[in-house]
Amino acid sequence: MKFKLLMISLLLTGTLFAEFKVGEKLPPISLPDQFENTLQVESTDRLLIMAFEKDISSAINDYLKAKPAGYLNEHHAKYISDISAMPSLITSMFAIPKMKKFPFSIMLIYNDLGKEFSKEKGRITVYRIKNHQIDAIEFVAPNRLPALFR
Repeated sequence: MKFKLLMISLLLTGTLFAEFKVGEKLPPISLPDQFENTLQVESTDRLLIMAFEKDISSAINDYLKAKPAGYLNEHHAKYISDISAMPSLITSMFAIPKMKKFPFSIMLIYNDLGKEFSKEKGRITVYRIKNHQIDAIEFVAPNRLPALFR
């Protein structure tokens, strides 16, 4: 009996944290930003730009700081950063106050949702979507970020 329960829980864990794949529909994604607003991935969004590492996040932030307000909206893009591994004290005392100085919103993952997205070390994860359907998943070097918006 214990073995059956263990196997069922392992199967469910694998299902709960299975990565999103090309051709699948994204579930509704609603996350807070650094200003405590709740943002959603909308049906009109075409690009999800994601950071899972501090250096990648810094590169995206530097790029977007140099762009005009509304740049992400103009390009039907959302920027999502997984900060779930960051200690909460560091998050609240340093990271969020720094992010509040940015002229753009960052959707923040505080929980295990980040495990459902594909990622590669040292790369920006890009989900190309259309009406919540995943058309492509790309992993790009930070210096290739401008090409995503052309």
